[in-house]
Amino acid sequence: MPKPNLLWGRVAIKETIWDAVDSVARAYDFERHPYFVWAAAAETTREEFLATQLPFRFAVEAFSQSLAAVLARMPRVEDRIHVAENVAEEHGHGNLAGSHKYTFLEYLRALGAEDAHLEEPCPIWVTAFNHALRNLCLAQQYEVGAAALGMIEHLYTHVSASIARLIAERDWVPPDSQRHYATHEVLDVEHARELLEVAEPGWQAARTRSYVALGLLLGAYHFWTLYEDLLPGTEALDPSVAALLEAKELEARKDDA
Repeated sequence: MPKPNLLWGRVAIKETIWDAVDSVARAYDFERHPYFVWAAAAETTREEFLATQLPFRFAVEAFSQSLAAVLARMPRVEDRIHVAENVAEEHGHGNLAGSHKYTFLEYLRALGAEDAHLEEPCPIWVTAFNHALRNLCLAQQYEVGAAALGMIEHLYTHVSASIARLIAERDWVPPDSQRHYATHEVLDVEHARELLEVAEPGWQAARTRSYVALGLLLGAYHFWTLYEDLLPGTEALDPSVAALLEAKELEARKDDA
């Protein structure tokens, strides 16, 4: 489907930030994202799926830096406490094996990754995503950064559920061999709520609402674009999968008409 084109002005007119999040999530419907249409196709193999998941580990590792950027801009410790807990959670509360980087590596190994796969450098499109997100959180008011990250966490709960279901149904990983996506399907509901509560005062103030609305959209946009970049090139797609993507795009255009 074409990239969503929801305008911030249509988001900012929503009564609450929660209504705005729902509006953005409907526009950025990851069930219709080309990456997940491709992943769910019967022709997609475990090896092909693994190849697209490997670069995502760099986004997992860098996400806590954007959280820390939001944290650094928050003046009151009372407001920082939940974001600080989120940062600590990302780092396994000091236990590397429990950090999100290492649980994602555990998942990749369960999916079939070998040491050589994990030595490959970070692709430029993942670096671009990480820099865009971190720079946004450093440069903008903390409510805007929190809105962007909260939107991503909200979308990631659905992404996690989709991937956890996919790899279980395909028997691509042994039972109980990975915990990353099963954990994030639940954990990120709480993290999204906490970040959006940080952003909520900015939503309630007329002077800053438009900026918070823009933060929500930028988070969704950057996350959507990252998964577009993870999708194999058109030339690498099975013809039947390419046809399925084209059919989904036509369906999306009809729904949007």
